[in-house]
Amino acid sequence: MKVDLAAIGGGFAGMTAAVRAAESGLGAVAIERGEDELYMCNSRVCTGVLHTALANADDPPEIVYERVMSGTGGTARPDLARTFAENGGRVAAWIESHGATLEVVPRRNYGLPSLAPVRRMGAGLDWEGNGPDLFLRGLEARLRAAGGTILRGTEALALVMEDGVCRGVEVRDANGTSTIEAGAVVIADGGFQADRELLARHLTGQPDRIRQRNTETGRGDGLRMAEDAGAALVGLDKFYGHVLSRDVMTDPELWPYPQVDVICASGIVVGADARRFVDEGVGGVYVTNAIARLDDPLAATAIFDSAVWEQAREADLVPPNPLLVEAGGTLHSAGSIGELAIRCGLDTGTLEVTVSEFNAAARAGRTAALTPTRTADRYTPVPIETPPFHAIPLAAGITVTMGGIAVDGAARVLRPDDTPIPGLYAAGSTVGGVEGGPEAAYIGGLIKAFLLGLVAAETAARDIGAAD
Repeated sequence: MKVDLAAIGGGFAGMTAAVRAAESGLGAVAIERGEDELYMCNSRVCTGVLHTALANADDPPEIVYERVMSGTGGTARPDLARTFAENGGRVAAWIESHGATLEVVPRRNYGLPSLAPVRRMGAGLDWEGNGPDLFLRGLEARLRAAGGTILRGTEALALVMEDGVCRGVEVRDANGTSTIEAGAVVIADGGFQADRELLARHLTGQPDRIRQRNTETGRGDGLRMAEDAGAALVGLDKFYGHVLSRDVMTDPELWPYPQVDVICASGIVVGADARRFVDEGVGGVYVTNAIARLDDPLAATAIFDSAVWEQAREADLVPPNPLLVEAGGTLHSAGSIGELAIRCGLDTGTLEVTVSEFNAAARAGRTAALTPTRTADRYTPVPIETPPFHAIPLAAGITVTMGGIAVDGAARVLRPDDTPIPGLYAAGSTVGGVEGGPEAAYIGGLIKAFLLGLVAAETAARDIGAAD
């Protein structure tokens, strides 16, 4: 097979690149490992919120740029951040022009537009017939209508490189191994969250003791292929995920929701020694990363009081109160901190001291002086003083990795010397350099997929035209 553009991956990033290329008059193919008509991928089962750094993607470019750069502590690649800032406004228009409906639901999804219909407010995995599932089906139909092809049940094995130029991709399907010749290859097969070896190398010493909060289709294949072709990799030390009940390790009904981020951000999170180990006020994604880095990621516990528990009825899109308990998750309750410590298997005296120090600092507005410090400008720390007192044993849930293949603002894959590899592009969660940083800043999975998919296809079209 010979095409102009081959996209590795049938999620939103790969399908967007293939559709954009096909509608531009290029011969395009999407290569998807899944065999079923409704093949599993993170795109299909996601919540469907469109945002850039948890705010509107179509905000003024300078505001978006500053949000990305400040959120990542200046670690984002400036030209890539600029691409997000300058192209966010057209993503929603492109999505809607291709059959999607974006809806803002009051008090849900941070007040940001979401692919409709939105998921129900319930525990567990709910995806079929939701907005993301329907739109992914629609993109496949658009690709076929524009003359493109999707190859299901086809695994990308290696990039075809000639004199430093990407000329195609080697694939394997039920008929054996073959080569797809392509003027451009877009790697868009997601992150490496499901590959335990890569997780152990970059994110956690105990990859089997964190919960896969995803479809486990992101295995880092494209990342490895790009590295073999000479690409640079960046920002591999952070991931996007949420804090979950520890019971999720044995009960599949407790993922991907409800999450307990809001509880952790108001109360405290302690380790096996009954002491705090993380700045809870930075937020759930940051706390989740810290839990994953513990010697035992299943040793963390959230400690809070009845005031925080009642607030949790309204504080999240899938409120942990009461959904966590209704779905079978553990909630320890006691009339005193000492009794709560016993129920949790924690040292009584140490937990009492930890709570006392936190309470005093929260009342005085001096949580920044705690060790570790406690940020108070994003989430208000609530003194643990209103009985009954509660605890939830925790687990880190990983949704997708933040780091990956280095690209420039035109989605061209880069070598370590910052020069592009001709013919090679990347989009979606396989891309690094725009998320992470010291506080694990999350820029947004959908915006990385749709925006970079569009940019990659458009850059490839220009490059192919220049070559011709």
